[in-house]
Amino acid sequence: MNLHQEALVIDGHTDVPTRLWEEPADLSQRLADRHVDLPRLREGGVDALVFALYVPAPLEPEPGWEHAQELYRISTDALIPGQLVQVASAEDLQRSSWRGEVAVLFGLENGRPLTVPGALDQCVRMGIRYVTLTHWASHEWCDASTDDPRHGGLSGEGEGIVWKMSRAGILPDVSHVSDDAVRHVLDVAPGPVIASHSSARALCDHPRNLPDDLVRDIARKGGIVMANSYPAFVSPEASQADAARGRELKPELQETEEEYLRNPRKVWRERARLFADHPLPRVPLSVFVDHLIHLVDLGGEEHLGIGTDFDGIPDVLEGLEDPSKLPDLTAALLDRGVDKAGVKLILGGNFLRVLREGERAAE
Repeated sequence: MNLHQEALVIDGHTDVPTRLWEEPADLSQRLADRHVDLPRLREGGVDALVFALYVPAPLEPEPGWEHAQELYRISTDALIPGQLVQVASAEDLQRSSWRGEVAVLFGLENGRPLTVPGALDQCVRMGIRYVTLTHWASHEWCDASTDDPRHGGLSGEGEGIVWKMSRAGILPDVSHVSDDAVRHVLDVAPGPVIASHSSARALCDHPRNLPDDLVRDIARKGGIVMANSYPAFVSPEASQADAARGRELKPELQETEEEYLRNPRKVWRERARLFADHPLPRVPLSVFVDHLIHLVDLGGEEHLGIGTDFDGIPDVLEGLEDPSKLPDLTAALLDRGVDKAGVKLILGGNFLRVLREGERAAE
Protein backbone atom coordinates (compact mmCIF):
# COMPACT_ATOMS: atom_id res chain seq x y z
CA MET A 1 0.00 0.00 0.00
CA ASN A 2 2.92 2.36 0.67
CA LEU A 3 4.24 1.79 -2.84
CA HIS A 4 0.78 2.27 -4.32
CA GLN A 5 0.37 5.59 -2.49
CA GLU A 6 3.79 6.75 -3.69
CA ALA A 7 2.99 5.90 -7.32
CA LEU A 8 1.16 8.10 -9.81
CA VAL A 9 -1.89 5.93 -10.56
CA ILE A 10 -3.68 6.59 -13.86
CA ASP A 11 -6.54 4.68 -15.46
CA GLY A 12 -6.13 5.34 -19.17
CA HIS A 13 -9.68 4.54 -20.28
CA THR A 14 -13.09 4.75 -18.60
CA ASP A 15 -16.58 5.29 -20.00
CA VAL A 16 -17.81 7.61 -17.26
CA PRO A 17 -19.23 10.18 -19.77
CA THR A 18 -21.50 7.60 -21.39
CA ARG A 19 -22.76 6.39 -18.00
CA LEU A 20 -23.52 9.98 -17.01
CA TRP A 21 -25.40 10.44 -20.29
CA GLU A 22 -27.32 7.21 -19.77
CA GLU A 23 -28.17 8.11 -16.18
CA PRO A 24 -27.02 11.33 -14.46
CA ALA A 25 -25.36 10.90 -11.06
CA ASP A 26 -23.44 12.74 -8.36
CA LEU A 27 -19.88 11.42 -8.64
CA SER A 28 -19.08 12.61 -5.12
CA GLN A 29 -21.28 9.80 -3.78
CA ARG A 30 -20.74 6.03 -3.77
CA LEU A 31 -22.83 4.77 -6.70
CA ALA A 32 -24.16 1.24 -6.76
CA ASP A 33 -25.06 1.22 -10.46
CA ARG A 34 -21.59 1.92 -11.89
CA HIS A 35 -17.88 1.36 -11.32
CA VAL A 36 -16.39 4.84 -10.98
CA ASP A 37 -17.11 7.45 -8.32
CA LEU A 38 -14.94 9.74 -6.21
CA PRO A 39 -15.05 7.62 -3.01
CA ARG A 40 -13.78 4.54 -4.85
CA LEU A 41 -11.19 6.54 -6.76
CA ARG A 42 -9.90 7.81 -3.41
CA GLU A 43 -9.87 4.32 -1.90
CA GLY A 44 -7.94 3.03 -4.90
CA GLY A 45 -5.35 5.82 -4.74
CA VAL A 46 -6.20 6.96 -8.29
CA ASP A 47 -4.50 10.22 -9.24
CA ALA A 48 -5.94 10.58 -12.74
CA LEU A 49 -8.24 8.88 -15.22
CA VAL A 50 -9.38 9.40 -18.77
CA PHE A 51 -13.04 10.11 -19.54
CA ALA A 52 -13.71 8.68 -23.02
CA LEU A 53 -16.25 10.57 -25.13
CA TYR A 54 -17.73 7.57 -26.92
CA VAL A 55 -19.39 8.14 -30.30
CA PRO A 56 -21.64 5.20 -31.29
CA ALA A 57 -20.51 3.69 -34.59
CA PRO A 58 -23.85 4.14 -36.46
CA LEU A 59 -23.75 7.94 -36.05
CA GLU A 60 -22.70 9.91 -39.12
CA PRO A 61 -19.85 12.39 -38.56
CA GLU A 62 -21.91 15.53 -37.82
CA PRO A 63 -24.42 13.97 -35.37
CA GLY A 64 -21.52 11.99 -33.91
CA TRP A 65 -19.61 15.21 -33.23
CA GLU A 66 -22.70 16.76 -31.64
CA HIS A 67 -22.98 13.69 -29.41
CA ALA A 68 -19.33 13.93 -28.37
CA GLN A 69 -19.78 17.59 -27.41
CA GLU A 70 -22.90 16.72 -25.42
CA LEU A 71 -20.94 14.08 -23.47
CA TYR A 72 -18.22 16.64 -22.83
CA ARG A 73 -20.73 19.16 -21.42
CA ILE A 74 -22.34 16.52 -19.21
CA SER A 75 -18.95 15.35 -17.95
CA THR A 76 -17.53 18.78 -17.16
CA ASP A 77 -20.73 19.62 -15.29
CA ALA A 78 -20.21 16.48 -13.17
CA LEU A 79 -16.69 17.44 -12.06
CA ILE A 80 -16.13 18.47 -8.45
CA PRO A 81 -14.08 21.66 -7.83
CA GLY A 82 -10.96 20.97 -5.81
CA GLN A 83 -11.50 17.20 -5.93
CA LEU A 84 -12.29 15.87 -9.41
CA VAL A 85 -10.87 18.36 -11.91
CA GLN A 86 -10.10 18.54 -15.61
CA VAL A 87 -6.49 18.82 -16.75
CA ALA A 88 -5.15 19.05 -20.28
CA SER A 89 -1.37 18.64 -19.99
CA ALA A 90 1.18 16.40 -18.33
CA GLU A 91 2.35 19.29 -16.15
CA ASP A 92 -1.18 20.10 -15.00
CA LEU A 93 -1.79 16.42 -14.22
CA GLN A 94 1.34 16.28 -12.07
CA ARG A 95 0.43 19.48 -10.22
CA SER A 96 -3.12 18.28 -9.66
CA SER A 97 -1.75 15.10 -8.08
CA TRP A 98 0.49 17.15 -5.78
CA ARG A 99 -2.59 19.09 -4.64
CA GLY A 100 -4.40 15.86 -3.78
CA GLU A 101 -6.95 16.19 -6.57
CA VAL A 102 -8.11 13.47 -8.94
CA ALA A 103 -7.32 14.68 -12.45
CA VAL A 104 -9.60 14.02 -15.42
CA LEU A 105 -8.30 13.97 -18.97
CA PHE A 106 -10.54 13.54 -21.98
CA GLY A 107 -10.26 11.20 -24.94
CA LEU A 108 -12.50 10.86 -28.00
CA GLU A 109 -13.51 7.23 -28.58
CA ASN A 110 -14.26 6.84 -32.30
CA GLY A 111 -12.58 9.43 -34.49
CA ARG A 112 -15.20 9.26 -37.25
CA PRO A 113 -16.42 12.84 -36.51
CA LEU A 114 -12.97 14.30 -37.23
CA THR A 115 -14.01 14.83 -40.84
CA VAL A 116 -16.35 17.60 -39.62
CA PRO A 117 -14.72 20.97 -40.41
CA GLY A 118 -13.13 22.45 -37.29
CA ALA A 119 -13.64 19.33 -35.13
CA LEU A 120 -9.94 18.67 -34.64
CA ASP A 121 -9.28 22.26 -33.60
CA GLN A 122 -12.19 22.04 -31.19
CA CYS A 123 -10.72 18.83 -29.73
CA VAL A 124 -7.59 20.80 -28.89
CA ARG A 125 -9.64 23.54 -27.21
CA MET A 126 -11.61 20.93 -25.23
CA GLY A 127 -8.37 19.39 -23.94
CA ILE A 128 -8.84 16.02 -25.63
CA ARG A 129 -5.53 14.17 -25.32
CA TYR A 130 -6.12 11.07 -27.44
CA VAL A 131 -8.47 9.85 -30.13
CA THR A 132 -9.43 6.18 -30.49
CA LEU A 133 -9.57 6.14 -34.27
CA THR A 134 -12.66 3.96 -34.64
CA HIS A 135 -14.88 1.63 -32.60
CA TRP A 136 -16.48 -1.67 -33.58
CA ALA A 137 -17.20 -0.62 -37.19
CA SER A 138 -14.95 0.48 -40.05
CA HIS A 139 -15.80 3.99 -41.22
CA GLU A 140 -14.88 6.52 -43.90
CA TRP A 141 -11.16 6.63 -43.09
CA CYS A 142 -10.16 3.81 -40.68
CA ASP A 143 -10.73 0.05 -40.50
CA ALA A 144 -11.92 -1.60 -37.28
CA SER A 145 -10.66 -4.86 -35.79
CA THR A 146 -14.22 -6.19 -35.49
CA ASP A 147 -15.49 -5.32 -38.98
CA ASP A 148 -14.63 -5.96 -42.61
CA PRO A 149 -11.79 -3.78 -43.93
CA ARG A 150 -12.57 -0.90 -46.27
CA HIS A 151 -9.17 0.74 -46.72
CA GLY A 152 -6.47 -1.80 -45.91
CA GLY A 153 -5.83 0.25 -42.76
CA LEU A 154 -6.23 4.01 -43.20
CA SER A 155 -7.56 5.87 -46.21
CA GLY A 156 -5.56 8.78 -47.63
CA GLU A 157 -7.80 11.11 -45.64
CA GLY A 158 -7.13 9.01 -42.55
CA GLU A 159 -3.38 9.41 -42.99
CA GLY A 160 -3.82 13.18 -42.99
CA ILE A 161 -6.05 13.11 -39.92
CA VAL A 162 -3.56 11.02 -37.92
CA TRP A 163 -0.66 13.28 -38.91
CA LYS A 164 -2.59 16.47 -38.02
CA MET A 165 -3.74 14.91 -34.76
CA SER A 166 -0.18 14.16 -33.68
CA ARG A 167 0.95 17.64 -34.70
CA ALA A 168 -1.83 19.05 -32.51
CA GLY A 169 -0.57 17.14 -29.46
CA ILE A 170 -3.36 14.53 -29.59
CA LEU A 171 -2.17 10.93 -29.29
CA PRO A 172 -3.45 8.43 -31.88
CA ASP A 173 -5.08 5.51 -30.04
CA VAL A 174 -5.12 2.19 -31.91
CA SER A 175 -7.42 0.22 -29.62
CA HIS A 176 -10.34 -1.07 -31.72
CA VAL A 177 -8.52 -0.62 -35.05
CA SER A 178 -7.47 -3.42 -37.43
CA ASP A 179 -3.93 -4.79 -37.43
CA ASP A 180 -3.24 -3.17 -40.80
CA ALA A 181 -4.52 0.14 -39.47
CA VAL A 182 -2.17 -0.12 -36.46
CA ARG A 183 0.76 -0.59 -38.82
CA HIS A 184 -0.43 2.29 -40.96
CA VAL A 185 -0.74 4.61 -37.97
CA LEU A 186 2.75 3.70 -36.76
CA ASP A 187 4.11 4.64 -40.19
CA VAL A 188 2.24 7.95 -40.39
CA ALA A 189 2.27 9.38 -36.85
CA PRO A 190 5.26 11.66 -36.12
CA GLY A 191 4.94 11.07 -32.37
CA PRO A 192 4.11 8.18 -30.00
CA VAL A 193 1.09 5.92 -30.50
CA ILE A 194 -0.97 4.34 -27.71
CA ALA A 195 -3.46 1.52 -27.30
CA SER A 196 -5.63 2.85 -24.49
CA HIS A 197 -7.50 -0.37 -23.64
CA SER A 198 -6.18 -3.50 -25.37
CA SER A 199 -4.71 -6.72 -23.98
CA ALA A 200 -2.57 -9.54 -25.43
CA ARG A 201 -3.95 -11.65 -28.28
CA ALA A 202 -1.38 -14.36 -27.60
CA LEU A 203 -3.18 -15.13 -24.32
CA CYS A 204 -6.75 -14.46 -25.49
CA ASP A 205 -7.39 -14.69 -29.22
CA HIS A 206 -9.80 -11.79 -29.63
CA PRO A 207 -9.49 -9.25 -32.48
CA ARG A 208 -9.69 -6.42 -29.94
CA ASN A 209 -6.36 -7.56 -28.50
CA LEU A 210 -2.94 -6.86 -29.99
CA PRO A 211 -0.62 -9.49 -31.51
CA ASP A 212 2.91 -9.69 -30.17
CA ASP A 213 4.56 -8.01 -33.15
CA LEU A 214 2.38 -4.91 -32.88
CA VAL A 215 3.01 -4.64 -29.14
CA ARG A 216 6.74 -4.56 -29.93
CA ASP A 217 6.23 -2.03 -32.73
CA ILE A 218 4.25 0.33 -30.47
CA ALA A 219 7.00 0.07 -27.84
CA ARG A 220 9.75 0.74 -30.41
CA LYS A 221 7.98 3.96 -31.39
CA GLY A 222 7.91 5.05 -27.73
CA GLY A 223 4.23 4.37 -27.14
CA ILE A 224 2.37 2.27 -24.60
CA VAL A 225 -0.19 -0.53 -24.50
CA MET A 226 -2.73 -0.07 -21.70
CA ALA A 227 -4.23 -3.44 -20.78
CA ASN A 228 -8.02 -3.84 -20.77
CA SER A 229 -9.62 -5.57 -17.77
CA TYR A 230 -12.80 -6.81 -19.51
CA PRO A 231 -12.97 -10.58 -18.77
CA ALA A 232 -13.84 -11.40 -22.40
CA PHE A 233 -10.55 -9.84 -23.51
CA VAL A 234 -8.33 -11.66 -21.01
CA SER A 235 -9.85 -15.14 -20.65
CA PRO A 236 -10.45 -17.50 -23.61
CA GLU A 237 -13.37 -19.12 -21.76
CA ALA A 238 -14.99 -15.76 -21.04
CA SER A 239 -14.34 -14.67 -24.63
CA GLN A 240 -16.19 -17.72 -25.98
CA ALA A 241 -19.06 -17.12 -23.57
CA ASP A 242 -19.19 -13.46 -24.56
CA ALA A 243 -19.40 -14.40 -28.25
CA ALA A 244 -22.25 -16.82 -27.53
CA ARG A 245 -24.02 -14.19 -25.44
CA GLY A 246 -23.60 -11.67 -28.23
CA ARG A 247 -25.21 -14.02 -30.74
CA GLU A 248 -28.11 -14.71 -28.41
CA LEU A 249 -28.75 -11.07 -27.49
CA LYS A 250 -27.98 -9.53 -30.89
CA PRO A 251 -31.62 -9.29 -32.10
CA GLU A 252 -32.74 -7.49 -28.92
CA LEU A 253 -29.71 -5.17 -28.89
CA GLN A 254 -30.20 -4.24 -32.55
CA GLU A 255 -33.88 -3.55 -32.03
CA THR A 256 -33.10 -0.98 -29.34
CA GLU A 257 -30.13 0.72 -31.07
CA GLU A 258 -32.08 3.74 -32.38
CA GLU A 259 -34.14 4.06 -29.20
CA TYR A 260 -30.92 3.99 -27.17
CA LEU A 261 -29.88 7.32 -28.69
CA ARG A 262 -33.31 8.83 -27.93
CA ASN A 263 -33.94 7.33 -24.49
CA PRO A 264 -30.59 6.13 -23.08
CA ARG A 265 -31.73 5.70 -19.46
CA LYS A 266 -34.57 3.29 -20.31
CA VAL A 267 -32.59 1.26 -22.83
CA TRP A 268 -29.47 1.08 -20.65
CA ARG A 269 -31.51 -0.42 -17.82
CA GLU A 270 -33.04 -2.97 -20.17
CA ARG A 271 -29.62 -3.90 -21.55
CA ALA A 272 -28.10 -4.10 -18.07
CA ARG A 273 -30.77 -6.63 -17.10
CA LEU A 274 -30.07 -8.66 -20.22
CA PHE A 275 -26.34 -8.86 -19.47
CA ALA A 276 -26.96 -9.59 -15.79
CA ASP A 277 -29.18 -12.51 -16.81
CA HIS A 278 -26.36 -13.85 -19.02
CA PRO A 279 -23.18 -13.39 -16.93
CA LEU A 280 -19.73 -14.44 -18.12
CA PRO A 281 -17.71 -17.09 -16.27
CA ARG A 282 -15.79 -15.72 -13.32
CA VAL A 283 -12.27 -14.60 -14.17
CA PRO A 284 -9.76 -13.81 -11.38
CA LEU A 285 -7.38 -10.86 -11.26
CA SER A 286 -4.45 -13.24 -11.78
CA VAL A 287 -5.49 -13.83 -15.41
CA PHE A 288 -5.31 -10.09 -16.07
CA VAL A 289 -1.86 -10.02 -14.43
CA ASP A 290 -0.80 -12.77 -16.86
CA HIS A 291 -1.49 -10.30 -19.68
CA LEU A 292 0.50 -7.56 -17.97
CA ILE A 293 3.50 -9.85 -17.48
CA HIS A 294 3.30 -10.99 -21.11
CA LEU A 295 3.19 -7.38 -22.31
CA VAL A 296 6.18 -6.53 -20.10
CA ASP A 297 8.10 -9.43 -21.64
CA LEU A 298 7.34 -8.07 -25.12
CA GLY A 299 7.75 -4.32 -24.76
CA GLY A 300 9.40 -3.78 -21.38
CA GLU A 301 8.09 -2.15 -18.22
CA GLU A 302 8.48 1.27 -19.87
CA HIS A 303 5.70 0.64 -22.43
CA LEU A 304 2.76 -0.68 -20.41
CA GLY A 305 -0.19 0.90 -18.65
CA ILE A 306 -3.72 0.19 -17.42
CA GLY A 307 -6.95 1.05 -19.26
CA THR A 308 -9.67 -0.73 -17.31
CA ASP A 309 -12.72 0.19 -19.46
CA PHE A 310 -14.69 0.70 -16.23
CA ASP A 311 -18.27 1.88 -16.74
CA GLY A 312 -18.09 0.56 -20.29
CA ILE A 313 -18.06 -3.18 -19.53
CA PRO A 314 -20.95 -5.34 -18.27
CA ASP A 315 -18.71 -7.80 -16.39
CA VAL A 316 -15.63 -7.28 -14.23
CA LEU A 317 -12.75 -9.35 -12.92
CA GLU A 318 -12.91 -10.97 -9.51
CA GLY A 319 -10.48 -8.87 -7.50
CA LEU A 320 -10.68 -5.81 -9.78
CA GLU A 321 -14.35 -4.90 -9.57
CA ASP A 322 -13.82 -1.14 -9.44
CA PRO A 323 -11.03 1.45 -8.89
CA SER A 324 -10.90 0.82 -5.14
CA LYS A 325 -9.27 -2.55 -5.88
CA LEU A 326 -6.26 -1.14 -7.74
CA PRO A 327 -3.92 -1.55 -4.70
CA ASP A 328 -4.50 -5.30 -5.05
CA LEU A 329 -3.21 -5.05 -8.62
CA THR A 330 -0.04 -3.41 -7.30
CA ALA A 331 0.40 -6.25 -4.80
CA ALA A 332 -0.16 -8.83 -7.55
CA LEU A 333 2.49 -7.26 -9.78
CA LEU A 334 5.01 -7.27 -6.94
CA ASP A 335 4.18 -10.91 -6.21
CA ARG A 336 4.85 -11.75 -9.87
CA GLY A 337 8.34 -10.28 -9.70
CA VAL A 338 7.91 -6.79 -11.15
CA ASP A 339 10.23 -4.46 -9.24
CA LYS A 340 9.00 -1.32 -7.50
CA ALA A 341 10.24 1.04 -10.21
CA GLY A 342 8.51 -1.04 -12.87
CA VAL A 343 5.23 -1.09 -10.95
CA LYS A 344 5.30 2.69 -10.70
CA LEU A 345 5.84 2.97 -14.44
CA ILE A 346 2.96 0.61 -15.22
CA LEU A 347 0.53 2.28 -12.83
CA GLY A 348 0.92 5.71 -14.39
CA GLY A 349 4.48 6.84 -14.98
CA ASN A 350 4.49 5.58 -18.55
CA PHE A 351 1.28 7.35 -19.49
CA LEU A 352 2.60 10.62 -18.05
CA ARG A 353 5.76 10.22 -20.15
CA VAL A 354 3.78 9.59 -23.33
CA LEU A 355 1.63 12.65 -22.69
CA ARG A 356 4.80 14.72 -22.42
CA GLU A 357 6.27 13.20 -25.57
CA GLY A 358 3.03 13.87 -27.44
CA GLU A 359 3.25 17.49 -26.35
CA ARG A 360 6.86 17.70 -27.55
CA ALA A 361 5.89 16.21 -30.92
CA ALA A 362 3.31 18.97 -31.30
CA GLU A 363 5.87 21.64 -30.41
